[in-house]
Parts: sequence; C-alpha cells; structure tokens
Amino acid sequence: MSDKTSTKEHWQSYWKTSNHQPPVVHEEMLSELQNAVNVKEKKILEVGAGMGGDSVRLAKLDAKVTAVDYIDEALDAIDEYAKKQKEDVDTVRGDTRELPFKDETFDIVFHQGLLEHFRDPLAILNEHVRVLKKGGYLLVDVPQKYTTYTIKKKIAIFRGTWFAGWERAFSIGELEELFRQEGLTVVRSYGWGYYGKLHLLRNLKLGTWYEQLWRAIEKSRMKLYLCWCIGVIGQK
Repeated sequence: MSDKTSTKEHWQSYWKTSNHQPPVVHEEMLSELQNAVNVKEKKILEVGAGMGGDSVRLAKLDAKVTAVDYIDEALDAIDEYAKKQKEDVDTVRGDTRELPFKDETFDIVFHQGLLEHFRDPLAILNEHVRVLKKGGYLLVDVPQKYTTYTIKKKIAIFRGTWFAGWERAFSIGELEELFRQEGLTVVRSYGWGYYGKLHLLRNLKLGTWYEQLWRAIEKSRMKLYLCWCIGVIGQK
C-alpha cells in the first residue's frame, strides 16, 4: 500500500528484540568485492551496518572500516562484536540520506540489504557517491526481484506485518541502470544463494549433461534471475 514505509521506529523496535539478525558475514558478497579491489589499507564505509559482521571481517583483512547506522542499539552491538573479535571498527551514528562525512572520504562504500528500504534509491546512491573518492568503488547488495520471497513480502507489507514496514526488490538490470544514472562504471554484477529449493535442483546428480547445463547457466546472466540476492560493484 502506498502509505507503507520503512521508518526509524521500525528498526528501533527490530534491534531491541532478542530475535534480530546476528552478526552475519556475507561471504559471497565480500568475495566479489575482493575480486574487484584489494581492500587492504582501504578506507571503507558500511552504511546501515546492522550487527556489523561484514565490517568486522573487512577489519580482519586490514581495511580501515567505518560502520554507520542511525540506531544506537545496532552501533552498540557492533562495538561489542568488534571488541570480542579484537578488531577496530569505527562506529558512527548517522542517516544514510545525509551521511556525516566530507566529500570523497572513502575508497569503498558498501551496503547489504539497505537500498530496498527506500522509495527513492537514486537519492540514496547519490549521497553514497558523494562520500566516495574519485576512482573508488560502490557495492550495493539487495534481494533479487524474481522470487516467491518477493510475493510473500508484498503480502506482509499489505497486511502491515512486515518487520521493516516497507521494502522493494530489484532486478539486476534495474540495479545496473541506477549505477549508470549516478555516473558510475559497472565493474561487476553478481548473484548469490539460489532461492528456495533451486539449490536442491542444482545438486541433483542426473549425469554429465545436467552438470554442464548448470555450469552454462552459472556463466550467464540467467543465474542473476535465480539467486536470492544480487549485487553490483561500480567505480566512480
């Protein structure tokens, strides 16, 4: 419904519950990032960092990481997790729509599961490009549009039961076009996590022809329409 939106109050409520997401490390996403750029000694910003699993992992790789979020509970959780992991992550309270950093501050800006919560994605990306150095990299990782997860999500949003209040999804083409509109060069597009029972189909042992078929799919853009999440890495 048009009046639904994702608000700060939704996230405050979410992070105060005991069943919120733990410090997840998105291995596939970080692998794609490292295939595009050497993260060592790079100044990296994670926007909407949640529990900070990815930020802490990048700190372990000798990156200089800043995690920004506008929920105090999330920032406290990142501080606690980083301390347990004996890593340094600078946590900053701030809004993704108006980041508290100067122009061209970071070598890399990234976020996972953030852009889909905003109705004007270009405004969000524009702010992230602003704090990115010339030649720097922006990575955006979001839910893939063509899954039954999207249908379930829309039903929950209509009923007013979606945990985040409101959320959208993107196809890989839509995400790439947003990057181009921001003047970014698309360096890498990827997908990860076969949705639902697709991973079971992928691993059926039906012979050489079947394995060759899936290998061909995985080398083509078709895979990007079968995955749980997709991402684009662009260079400024």
